[in-house]
Amino acid sequence: MKINVFPAILLAIAAIAISYLAYYVAHSNSDANDFVVGIGTGISILLSLGCVMAITLENGKQNVNLRAWGIAAFILMTIVNFCFAALGVSMPYYVIVLALLLVIHLWVVWKLATINNV
Repeated sequence: MKINVFPAILLAIAAIAISYLAYYVAHSNSDANDFVVGIGTGISILLSLGCVMAITLENGKQNVNLRAWGIAAFILMTIVNFCFAALGVSMPYYVIVLALLLVIHLWVVWKLATINNV
């Protein structure tokens, strides 16, 4: 597994911009926990897009699988984060759902990185 530095920097900038947008959406609904939504969105976007932009595996088939999973995870986490930001659902539900999604995402990435035969 190799991490490319320049795409990782671009990824961090994109994650900050998207998390600020989620913070703004949550703040416009006068949600008391808009800062939590902004931070959670930033972490989830950073981890999901990291598979697409910054991480390279040794095997070409593993790279395709990793990028496909990263795009699917990015779409899912973006929808979940902005639904919670726009609807103003209580924070314990947001934290639990986001933590479970991140655990599943990291588990799939770890399994894709450690598979020997594709």
